[in-house]
Amino acid sequence: MAVRRYRGRAAGPHENSGIRCRLFCFPYAGGGAAAFRQWPDGLPGDIELCIPCLPGRDARVDEPPATVMAPLVEGIAEEIFPLLTLPYALFGHSMGAFVAFDLAHKLSDSGFAPASVFVSAQRGPRLPYPAKPIFSLPDDAFLTAILDRYDSIPEPVLRQPELVSVLLRTLRGDFTLVEDYHYRARRMLSCPVTAFGGREDRQIDREQLAAWSCETSGTFDLHLLPGGHFFLQDSRRPLLGIIRRQLAPLAAAG
Repeated sequence: MAVRRYRGRAAGPHENSGIRCRLFCFPYAGGGAAAFRQWPDGLPGDIELCIPCLPGRDARVDEPPATVMAPLVEGIAEEIFPLLTLPYALFGHSMGAFVAFDLAHKLSDSGFAPASVFVSAQRGPRLPYPAKPIFSLPDDAFLTAILDRYDSIPEPVLRQPELVSVLLRTLRGDFTLVEDYHYRARRMLSCPVTAFGGREDRQIDREQLAAWSCETSGTFDLHLLPGGHFFLQDSRRPLLGIIRRQLAPLAAAG
């Protein structure tokens, strides 16, 4: 499992210093490293953006996508362990929020707790899946259901059957992780948790985001930003602005 690493390029108080903290990011269903390709431009030079490559996408596109959270998280933890030499935070959007959350617990249990966890566009992990699951539907019905809910697959991709076949395989695994998610945490996290949502998101509402407040004994913040379920593109600047402010004390102490 490769980890792509990018140093922030935005000006900051420590822009000429070394890397002082790391931000590990996990994408939405069907997404990969490209979901965060513009993020280095919005992060200062003392923050390193780290994107673990998940099965079924990017350099691992030929591998079967993960459908069970525990072994996926164990593999990620093993891969990023050498990078936990600095203060670090985790960010996950939609499916990635559950990956980040379970990973936070895995690393905390191993004595390497994150300094902060950011979850985005996802229900609190104790809540049941609110809709009828679609991950086990036949391909045609599965694709139709995805388009009805999100309308997020570009038309040029839909016109290429081979690409659609690969994407559906990855999406099916990712939707299995989200729709069949099982809460396994034995205790609350001790670090701050920050939840983000899109004001126009038809899938995840404020109440579902607020449920993340039960997952930490530390501070909890909730921010609603302009946009729908994929607001992390439309509202990238304000989103990264909040993350930068939250990570500033980590960078100063790193």
